[in-house]
Amino acid sequence: MEKTKTRVAAARYLMPSMAPEFVTQELRELDIELTPGQLDQFERYLAMVLDENRTTNLTAVRDTDSAWRRLIIDSLTVLPGLDELEPGSTVIDVGSGAGLPGMPVAIARPSLKIAMLEATGKKADFIRRCIEALGLKNASVIQDRAETIGHFPQHREQYDACINRAVGPMNVLLELSMPLVKEGGRVLAMKGPRAEQELEEAGDALTILGAGELAVIDAYPESFGNDLVIVSILKHGPTPRQYPRLPGVPKKTPL
Repeated sequence: MEKTKTRVAAARYLMPSMAPEFVTQELRELDIELTPGQLDQFERYLAMVLDENRTTNLTAVRDTDSAWRRLIIDSLTVLPGLDELEPGSTVIDVGSGAGLPGMPVAIARPSLKIAMLEATGKKADFIRRCIEALGLKNASVIQDRAETIGHFPQHREQYDACINRAVGPMNVLLELSMPLVKEGGRVLAMKGPRAEQELEEAGDALTILGAGELAVIDAYPESFGNDLVIVSILKHGPTPRQYPRLPGVPKKTPL
């Protein structure tokens, strides 16, 4: 499998001078710029995450600098994969947790409609509070399981793209994500250094679920020393009606 070393066309916004220096520098190197209002929303969101994390296990990140890098900047590396979407396009974040990468994408891409799917009630409630506090008009929460809504007409094959991180191995992630994406849509998965191995192990799932062209794209330039990649999978055919299987089955018995 060919690994794409060149990042696709980057997103551009106006960078505010108030940003912490390392944030300004790293986003500039990624060709991502933010308006002052967007930066303020990110700061407020991170404050809410770190505060909630004291009582609810949202993330292993405990300090602000790490939160900027691992929660915000990491999440924004999926933006190039969404650049071709038209305004009003729909994106679903499967297994959103604390709202990642869905909340950062919703802030950075107000022209897109971002739905965050989270089964755990406390986490779903937290995301709702964040959406309300930040006044996001383009974001929503679905409290349910991917195995369930993947069979609902209002969700099955209705999304232009699916984004996710830390959902599980690729064969599991695909069964949860592909049924939600339209033909011609795309799954964008944030993955670590085992991404290509996971794709090889997910060969059957790729074939069965309707996957087409795929690429493994470095999320960061080599100078960052960060091995995060974005796995981009085009959906070229319909997903058979029996998928996704019943809740828990994809994880227990991967394709």
